[in-house]
Amino acid sequence: MRMLTPLLCAALVALPSAALAQGGAEAAIHQGTKAWMAAWNAGDAAAIAALYAEDAVLMAPGAEPAKGRAAIEGLVKTALAAAGGSKMEIKPTEVMESGDLAVEVGTFAEVAADGSHRDHGKYMAAWKKVDGKWVLYWDTWNSSM
Repeated sequence: MRMLTPLLCAALVALPSAALAQGGAEAAIHQGTKAWMAAWNAGDAAAIAALYAEDAVLMAPGAEPAKGRAAIEGLVKTALAAAGGSKMEIKPTEVMESGDLAVEVGTFAEVAADGSHRDHGKYMAAWKKVDGKWVLYWDTWNSSM
């Protein structure tokens, strides 16, 4: 019993720090999502691509998967040109973390430059912790229209 008490105390001390370490993923991912949205709204394909891992895959509707950061930047440039200055609002609804991987789901709404509703739908993104930083690894979405 004497040995059990120190072990139990050590476990109770370790639990909050483990919970805080895990909870950091959600905040970091929400920041990454805000950065993605800000970069889209600024028309900055390079800033969007920088949020992805070097070996990431972007699976956009109606397009072949873009594999790697350079291909992702190219696909985003094309999408931004087609969007004609639209603005995006992204709302994460859930983040589930397991080790160095996390999955984020949420919704998006896109408003055209003239203020009209362009699109809305849902997304799922897998984030990967690389060198201590959360980056997008697999990303896909689809329209609800």
